[in-house]
Amino acid sequence: MRWSAGVGAALLIAFLALNLTWLGQDRLVRDGDEEGHVGAAEMFVWDLTSGRPADFVQRALWEDMGDYPSAYPAAVGAWWHLNGGGQPGRAGVRAINLLFLVVAGGAVAAAAWSLGARNGALVGGAAVLFLPLSVGVSRHFMPEGALAASVALAIAAAAWQRRRPGAGSAAFLGLALAAGLLTKQTFVLYAALPVGILLRPHRSLLWLPLGAALAAPWYIGNVADQLAYAGSSVGYPGSPLDHLAYYWLALWQPALGPVWLALLVGAGVAAGRPRGRGAVVVGLAWLVGGILLMTLVPKKYDRLLIPLLPAVGLFIAAAVHARPRLAPAVLLGAAWTAWVSFADVGLAGPSPRAEAFHPGCVQVWLRPPSEDDLGYADVTALLDAHAPGPVLLVDPPAIPCSIQTTHGWGYHLGPYLRREGQEREVLEEGRGIVTVDFGGTDHEIPALSASYSVE
Repeated sequence: MRWSAGVGAALLIAFLALNLTWLGQDRLVRDGDEEGHVGAAEMFVWDLTSGRPADFVQRALWEDMGDYPSAYPAAVGAWWHLNGGGQPGRAGVRAINLLFLVVAGGAVAAAAWSLGARNGALVGGAAVLFLPLSVGVSRHFMPEGALAASVALAIAAAAWQRRRPGAGSAAFLGLALAAGLLTKQTFVLYAALPVGILLRPHRSLLWLPLGAALAAPWYIGNVADQLAYAGSSVGYPGSPLDHLAYYWLALWQPALGPVWLALLVGAGVAAGRPRGRGAVVVGLAWLVGGILLMTLVPKKYDRLLIPLLPAVGLFIAAAVHARPRLAPAVLLGAAWTAWVSFADVGLAGPSPRAEAFHPGCVQVWLRPPSEDDLGYADVTALLDAHAPGPVLLVDPPAIPCSIQTTHGWGYHLGPYLRREGQEREVLEEGRGIVTVDFGGTDHEIPALSASYSVE
């Protein structure tokens, strides 16, 4: 137990130090999908800033704000508001995504404890904090990190209900299920098998719908749109072999990499004690069963593996419970993740088969931090010296895939100005009070091989 507690505490401290350092250095513009989630969160910030908490609740629980439910942007918006608004790229605002990974790790530790792997529970939970793809996405505004937390919480709640059935554990499980359903519709595919095998038939399960009903208003109000959304995802490219192999190969790159994959296999072999095998069984249902179910979904993205990855922590917890001296081996995995966080390593990039499904720009989540903000702060400072009114962009540059998977440079200027307190309309044709001409040479943006003048 001493080995487990010491290694677990060291990993938590290292996780915070690594990721807060990374966030403090990174200023790169957000991915296009990520910016969409930030835009949704900004509406929740506006609700709170305007003193309209009822509107906040309405958006969060039943209003249609796009393809997904709204629990994630609501949580981000509330955190952003508490941090004083401003640019969402600040480390203090982005840190909420680290909290989701901490919740996932804590839930895995709780599940491992309930399933009998007590001596390894803390190490297993701490290991979740360093799974490479999970760490990469936790530095960005993407709902998969929150989904991983909600899936892990549901599994921990189901393990608690199995060990101590009662009204409280059943109602808590219902709340955990509602949180997952309000984060993303695919929650069911990730949680169904592990939660299903854990549930213990008991009359107290009559309390479960009390918590789960929290998700009902959104689904009842958006059923037609959700059916249309599900239909639109059918027919994605890729051969049947590509679909079958996609997530298995993505476990190697970029989800785990060689070190964590070796630790996973080694943990599976080492988990020998009968009392710890429950964690292995649930881990198999969570990881293997989840991959099989996700294979049926036509859309394929590497990041969709993230809600399954905390299952690795259950295997490690069972292994450390059986052989406590194995606990320090997890430090090797932490070192690998720290290295790929700051080094440009090929295995940290997207899986090779991702291009078969996304022939354009492929999303990259695990990368070194970039201190280049592509000129937005400088342009904002220059515009601040001019009179209020619209700004005209002349020939704004594209942002290439090699830098970031996102829209063109001009797309991000309006939100950036607004978050700096400049309410300016950004135009690419017509007339403006001030013009940013990318045919000028007064100022440079080296990363884009572009220069501009402000008139």
